[in-house]
Amino acid sequence: MLRITKVSESPSLVTMKLEGRITADWVFLLEKECLRFLEEKRKVILDFSEVTFVDWRGVEMLGKISANNIQVINCCPLIEDLLNGGAD
Repeated sequence: MLRITKVSESPSLVTMKLEGRITADWVFLLEKECLRFLEEKRKVILDFSEVTFVDWRGVEMLGKISANNIQVINCCPLIEDLLNGGAD
């Protein structure tokens, strides 16, 4: 399960806190939420402090849209490594 909570919002920025697991079942919902704010020309900050797992679909989706004004913060080192392409 993934909980997405909008914790702050301004005309140019939205911060969302994510809690739980970013898996295939929830990737579409997260992508839809991010794209909605990006279409409004807002920067999106995703707080990963309560994310416990990201599967390959989540990594793929975040990689695909992260160039579009999305910033991931408060990631554990393992998830940060996954999002940055894994260990060499």
